[in-house]
Amino acid sequence: METSDAWWEIGGKGPGDLVLAVDFTATGRPDARFADIVGLTATSHPVWETMPQAIATDIGPSGEEYLDRWFEDVRAGGQQVGAVLGFCAGAVYAAALAGRIAQWQERAPQLILFDPEQANAFGLLWQFHKSVELFAGIIGAEPVAEAQETARQALEADPENLGYIGPVLVGLFREISEAAFDEIELEPESRTEFTESFTSFVAYVVAAGQLNSSAATAWADAVAFSSGSPLSGLNRLRSTDPDGAAGAVARELRFDCDHTDLLRDEGAATALAELLTAQDLSRQIRM
Repeated sequence: METSDAWWEIGGKGPGDLVLAVDFTATGRPDARFADIVGLTATSHPVWETMPQAIATDIGPSGEEYLDRWFEDVRAGGQQVGAVLGFCAGAVYAAALAGRIAQWQERAPQLILFDPEQANAFGLLWQFHKSVELFAGIIGAEPVAEAQETARQALEADPENLGYIGPVLVGLFREISEAAFDEIELEPESRTEFTESFTSFVAYVVAAGQLNSSAATAWADAVAFSSGSPLSGLNRLRSTDPDGAAGAVARELRFDCDHTDLLRDEGAATALAELLTAQDLSRQIRM
């Protein structure tokens, strides 16, 4: 792959269709990554993963603008895409990206999702809580708790409006983080890097929300890998809408692991390798 600011190569140098993976991979995150499961599959397929886009503003790109950025590099590369993978909210983007690719090449790529979730405000609020708790030891628990309560009230006021909640969370995060950075006299470059990690994630989720409805339709043809975590992916959907969860995807594979470990689970890696191998055999039969 030529130099790209939209994708990086995470595995596979041999022949085979290109495999794309959509995720928001930030430095220091505890969740396993696509690089982990790709390494365990030992696949020869070239695999590209989306690179996080640095967003410093309160309002980031639209969902279609994210797709444009990723799709143009794939089309310029000219390789046949055999599968598109998506983790968590990345499953929304993966479905939309697979749809674009299906219009460009003769054969639609496989859609393979890992704990797929539609973009939602509750996930953003959880991430906000987890992020600002890091500052309690610097500026005290009270201002952090006040920011968390303000965020909770914003969600209750308009729980379906990601375009409203996202900027509110970013503003609260800036306020809390700047107070903490002042306290420890953190240099400007590190402040920017730390803040952009959060603002970029919020922008990624907010934009994904614009694609939720189309993703739900596309997931009907997907294979889903589900962890054992009750509040993640299809497990969460099952708790609120059992009938909807039953028909959400074409096939579901379940694994006895935590959500954070799904992309490093050996059983999941074996299943993914089998799916990619079956794809190769299908291609050979067509030829």
